[in-house]
Amino acid sequence: MTYTNELLNMVKSRYKLTSEYQLAKKLGVNDSRLYKWRKELNSMDWNMAFKVADILEMDDQKVVYGLLEDKYENQRLINALTEGRPA
Repeated sequence: MTYTNELLNMVKSRYKLTSEYQLAKKLGVNDSRLYKWRKELNSMDWNMAFKVADILEMDDQKVVYGLLEDKYENQRLINALTEGRPA
């Protein structure tokens, strides 16, 4: 499971949402956009990632580092960006 899907599931759980439609409305996106995130066809943009961080009351850095592997395929880039990341 991708970190994107983990975040989406956390929002659904926190707000007791029972459908993807409700989740899309909570996030202010259309069903198609949510579907593409779920199926790993697109990745969540950074503004939406920060919105989710706010909704979940999570630290921005935790969300950013969690999403790196979802957003980038270059392992060298991921390693460079994650060196020295907070625990």
